[in-house]
This record gives sequence, C-alpha cells and structure tokens, in this order.
Amino acid sequence: MASSVFFCGLLRIRSFNALEPRLREKPFVRLAGATAERLCSADTLSRSLRSMDLDSVRALSVGLVAQAERNKVLREGWIGALRCVALDGWEPICSYNRHCGGCLVRLVKVKQDGEIVEVEQYYHRYAVAMLIDERFDLALDFEPLLPNDLRPPGAAKDDEDEGELTAAKRLLRRVKQTFGWIDVVVGDGLYSNGPFLTLARELKMGAVLIAKKETDEPLKEALSLWGQQPAQEVIEDKQAAERIDLWDCPDLETLDSYDGPIRVVRGRVTKTDDPTAEPSTWCMLLTGKATRLSAHQGLRVARGRWHIENTGFHQWTTRWHFAHVFVHDADGIQALYWLFFGAFNLLTLFLYLQLRSYGRD
Repeated sequence: MASSVFFCGLLRIRSFNALEPRLREKPFVRLAGATAERLCSADTLSRSLRSMDLDSVRALSVGLVAQAERNKVLREGWIGALRCVALDGWEPICSYNRHCGGCLVRLVKVKQDGEIVEVEQYYHRYAVAMLIDERFDLALDFEPLLPNDLRPPGAAKDDEDEGELTAAKRLLRRVKQTFGWIDVVVGDGLYSNGPFLTLARELKMGAVLIAKKETDEPLKEALSLWGQQPAQEVIEDKQAAERIDLWDCPDLETLDSYDGPIRVVRGRVTKTDDPTAEPSTWCMLLTGKATRLSAHQGLRVARGRWHIENTGFHQWTTRWHFAHVFVHDADGIQALYWLFFGAFNLLTLFLYLQLRSYGRD
C-alpha cells in the first residue's frame, strides 16, 4: 500500500482516481514490488493511509535525508558553511463541507443569494521545516496545527485553535533532535520574538529572523542608532543586477523577553537594470552561530527563506498535486505527506547527484 502511494507522489499522479487504472498495469505492479497480478483499489489506499503508523512512514523521508548527510552531500553547508532550515506555515487543504476530527475551523464571509454571510470553513494547516541551500532544498519535517479540543492542556486560550508559532516550536525541537547537524533556523516576522529566540539558543542553534515592525525592539533601537547615516557597506552585485546598501548594529540587548545580545542588520536592495523599480528593504535579527556571517551573508540567508515558499509550497501545489484531497483524515493526511515528501526528496537528490546542476526550477 505504502509503495503505491509513494510512487503516486513520485510520478505526480493527480489523484487516487487517476492512479487506480495503473494499479492493474503490470509495469506499475512490478514497480510497487507486488507479486499479485493487480494491486488494491483507490478506496483501499485511502483506508490504509488512515491506519498507517506515522513513525514508520516518517522514517522513510527522514532516512533519505540522513543517508544523504552520511554520504557527504550536505557537508559543504550553505552560506558561511552553515546548514539552514526555514520554518513557515502551509495550508494545503480547505473545504466548506468535508471535515474530520483534526480540522481547524474559521468563519469566512461568502456571498450567498446576493447577501454576505459568515460560514464555517474547515482546513488543515502545518508548520513545515525545509533545508534551504543554493543547490537543492529538502523537506525535513512538518507538524500539524491542532484544533482546540486536541491541544495540550494548559494552553493560554483553550477556546481557540492552535497557532502556527506553537506548532513551529514543537517542530523545531524535533528537527534539532532528528538532524543534530542543523545550524541555523530562518523565519519570517512571526518568529521574531524573545521566546522563539530563547528556544533556538536552548537548542544551540543560530537564528536569522525577519523583523518588520519598526516599533518593536530591538529593531526600534537599531533604527534610532542608524538615524540618517549613510550605509556602512555598499555592494554592487553585477550578476544579480543589484546594488545593496547595508547597515549593521551588533550586540543590542533591548528586547526584554530575550536575555542575550541580538545583532540587527538592514539591507536595501535596488535593481540596477530597472530604474523604475522601487528599492526593497530587509531588516533581520541574527543570534548565535548566525552572527558569524557578514551583513551581506545574513541578508542572503534571510532572502533565501523564500525557498520554502517557491521550491516548497508553490511547486507542491502547482506541480506535485499535494493540495488535492487524496484522503480527508488527520492521520491519513500526515501519512500521505510523509510518503510524498520522501518522493520529493528522492527526486531532488537524484537530480542533484546525476546532473550536479539541479536548480529550484
């Protein structure tokens, strides 16, 4: 059963209904390693996913990445020889009708009979961890956001569904425990807070986090210190057709919820081949191992967070059919994604090892 689902993902078959005719074809039967003349039906695949042991199917994807690390595929690291993992939230499935015990629920406004009404929408959302690199990106782990009745006891707001940050903290602990060689966690503005920075330090990881709110510390203090002074460093990147102005402010300790120094870096990126383009500004917080990076390297890592959006979520939705509802069951969906992530990682590593030039496109 698991091998059939795995090859469904690897071959990018859009649904179990589209897979079902292949379950009777001899080449696919041999590919799945079966000895019978035909495999099961699509309904049987759905039922088997609901009963699969999650630790077993997770071991497939984890084992692929661990084997790649043992084979020195990841030994070079990325920028500054650091191996970086990006965290972000992903919502692949939503529905107004179908739901299961693991669904999150929200009220959304829709137009019905010419009137705007609020209806319940059911959805599944996950915190996802992806290894980001210039050569390839690998899906490491994911953690579901839990509905209010499944949340651990003692939550601050028991009447609400779980938030992304809570699930991401659980995920980061497991990622570090599973892949101890990960050096730096990269996240967007949601993660730029003292408790998350404290967790990263406890796990002996560095952090590169986007800072967006100019009224929040320590970005507020850094902006005050920089004032109107010119950039401390200017880099002309002819290959990317960019001019990068950089400001750097190390060892700030103005964030009350974090006991330790934080380095703040600001980068203003201007496209030199398009005079009409508006400059984009990036502000980021660096702690731990990430502080050994130069200001330009820190900016590159922060901008690299988009790998999880582009290589991950965008490709999984548009090219891998991961957003299709193959099965609507909390455990079944997790089992499916573990097998699909294993297929994604296998193809990624195969292309890199065979071509040595695999890009995110």
